[in-house]
Amino acid sequence: MNPRQITVTVRFFGILEKYAGARFIVFDVPEGYTLQALLDKLEEINPPAYRDLLRQIPESEHFLRIMINDVLTHEDEEFPLSQDDVITLLPGISGG
Repeated sequence: MNPRQITVTVRFFGILEKYAGARFIVFDVPEGYTLQALLDKLEEINPPAYRDLLRQIPESEHFLRIMINDVLTHEDEEFPLSQDDVITLLPGISGG
């Protein structure tokens, strides 16, 4: 039996929109899919765009900020996604 599919949307802001080639992408994924699995899928789809963003070194200085349904996550990448979740990827702000 196939797992039930859910639909999630990934929104991109700032320079991330250029990397993604779109303002948003809609995915149909299996129920129970995690945030980390979704980030891995983005890297698989477009490795040059996401590899450096998703695998920042040092890890304590992430460039990428992630929101789920307009709430900033705190690096809980095993968070299970739900039907109609909106994942927003924001570039980190830096400067001085």
